[in-house]
Amino acid sequence: MERAGEVEERILDAAERIFLQRGFDGASVDEIAQTARAGKPTIYARYPGKESLFAAVMARQVARNTQFENLAPHGRTFHAKLINLGTALAERMLNDDTIGLLRSAIAEAQRFPELTRGVNEMARKRAAANLAKLLAELAREEGIEAKGAFAPERIADTARIFLDVVLFGVLMRRLMGEDAKALRKELPDHVRLRVEFFLGSCGRN
Repeated sequence: MERAGEVEERILDAAERIFLQRGFDGASVDEIAQTARAGKPTIYARYPGKESLFAAVMARQVARNTQFENLAPHGRTFHAKLINLGTALAERMLNDDTIGLLRSAIAEAQRFPELTRGVNEMARKRAAANLAKLLAELAREEGIEAKGAFAPERIADTARIFLDVVLFGVLMRRLMGEDAKALRKELPDHVRLRVEFFLGSCGRN
């Protein structure tokens, strides 16, 4: 017998696939149920409607993209580790599924502003909080954890700034339709220049 968690994952997998293929408007709970091999009552018992199902799919994608515990930036210097980290985060943002779901959420922003705003706030908060932990760990290794932008009382803001500086531009370009392969070719220079700017702003040239 399937566990409840397995049924839920199957429903979310199916919903993600249909939302990516058809967009929010084009997706139907009937097709999601058929793809998930689950009855509509099973879906409605967990999600009151298509909007809440879409919100759950987005929340799961946000959780995947903002899970940084498994990231272990390598490099001989603090500078090199931040470049490695920025590149790994940018690669996540260029993922086709991430971009497809973000486009669907943006398309529904006017009709469901609370949903879109909630997804955005959740993503920013989780990413900043998890990145702050990772930056604090890297700063401890560097022996600068109590100084300037990497001090405990400032590390959360520093993490938010890092995300904005390194990721925002490339994310917007991809959302606006630029080719993912072309953007990936630019990533080494893109990330390096922005990490250098970030470190300069932190007084760590």
